[in-house]
Amino acid sequence: MKKRKSRSRFLIVLLIIIAFGYYAYNMYQADQKLNDYLADQEALKAEIEQLEREINRLADEYAYAQTPEAIEKIAREKLKMVKPNEIIYLLKEMDSSEEGD
Repeated sequence: MKKRKSRSRFLIVLLIIIAFGYYAYNMYQADQKLNDYLADQEALKAEIEQLEREINRLADEYAYAQTPEAIEKIAREKLKMVKPNEIIYLLKEMDSSEEGD
């Protein structure tokens, strides 16, 4: 009878230890997942901030591109347009081989 009681106590204690170990392992896994999610959240927040700065920069650039000064600059530089009665002088750069001639 004594062996039965001690064996049943041993089994109960063993089951409690196993249950506690399982619970501790699950808590550890949940903590690891939480840490991973928090790290991902911080990375995404940083990316959002960077993208918001980029959006603001592009909005400012777009607003500037709508001004008459910007339109004139683009017309002069990229399209080589001139105002009426305006004279443009083009200077040819000499290569190093032409300098000695």
